[in-house]
Amino acid sequence: MADRKDAPKGVLASAVRFTCSQSDLAHGIATVERAVSTRENMAILEGIYIEASGDRLRLIATDLEMSIECYVPALVEESGSAVLGARVFSQMVRKLAGEQVAYASNGARTAEIVSGRSRFTVHTMDPDDFPSLPDVDDAEMWRIKQGVLKRMIRHTAFAAASDDSRPFLTGVFIEVSGDDINFVATDSSRLAYHKGKLSRGSAQPRSGIVPVRALSELMRILGGDYDAEVEFSVTPSQAVFRADGVEMISRVIEGQFPDYRRVFPKSHAAKFRVGRSELLYAVERVSLVARRNTPIVKFGVNGETLSLSTQEAEVGQGFEELSVSHEGADMETAYQSRYLIDVLRAMDADEVDVCLGEGLKQGSVTPVGDEDYLYIVMPVRVG
Repeated sequence: MADRKDAPKGVLASAVRFTCSQSDLAHGIATVERAVSTRENMAILEGIYIEASGDRLRLIATDLEMSIECYVPALVEESGSAVLGARVFSQMVRKLAGEQVAYASNGARTAEIVSGRSRFTVHTMDPDDFPSLPDVDDAEMWRIKQGVLKRMIRHTAFAAASDDSRPFLTGVFIEVSGDDINFVATDSSRLAYHKGKLSRGSAQPRSGIVPVRALSELMRILGGDYDAEVEFSVTPSQAVFRADGVEMISRVIEGQFPDYRRVFPKSHAAKFRVGRSELLYAVERVSLVARRNTPIVKFGVNGETLSLSTQEAEVGQGFEELSVSHEGADMETAYQSRYLIDVLRAMDADEVDVCLGEGLKQGSVTPVGDEDYLYIVMPVRVG
């Protein structure tokens, strides 16, 4: 796990000299650069902070909403720190042809970067101007398997709101009690809920709303080892995630997340089971004719047949039938196509159960064989 270090302030802007692998440095820059600020009025936040000490480099980027920190192995000849413009530094290191990168500065606001037969002189910024990272309370850090965390993010984050009219709906609500953890996201027309288990739980119930952007970047950072563990914690002010050699700190969103359990359906009028891919491709196909407006797909379940249809007055109509395993009443309802496509793409189950509510009551989609996931979607009224 990434070790906690003191915040950047106070590290002397002295001479810096190190050598490291080009591929390691390029990977480290790629890890942190997504946290670089795009606000042009704060030049220091457009940079990547580099601290060379011991046998490694510490790289940090932040936009004050989210910070990412990682470590890169290096041969350090003179310890020190600097801030380099992220855009130029990233492009330069990524395109270098040499296997090794040598960095040297004498304490002035320039640095020399050499790799193979390439040599660059670049301007640097004062590391003392780089903001300190938020203090993190190490008293209680939970643990979860990396594969479980990635799956919970993938199954929920897409359902969060994309507009800022209600900021508390633009993140994923993370709820921890003991070794139980819930991820919930909603935009008020749909809701995705995933429960899981922690490897090391919480001594007391905790919760917070983490921005979707931070969780999306975390997904990008995490590796492919399912059983590797991630340490994390959520407090009233911030969320912190630590994986191997990387730490991310994000603000949490203020506001009261709605009582999501109130919308869990207590019954359904009809239920059918169908192949996930079959349903996904059918919804995508029939929606092709309704691209000018918000595509609406009508479901009609009759016996063991599910019909899907949509229409656009100036384009045409789409219709398809699927064979399903059906129980309950024959009925019709309609949903926004995107709300069905999003969840079917996020799932990895072979089959799904789709429950239909009577009238304008909510419906649901669940993966067959997985009781930990529930997706709720509101129908739409059609003429």
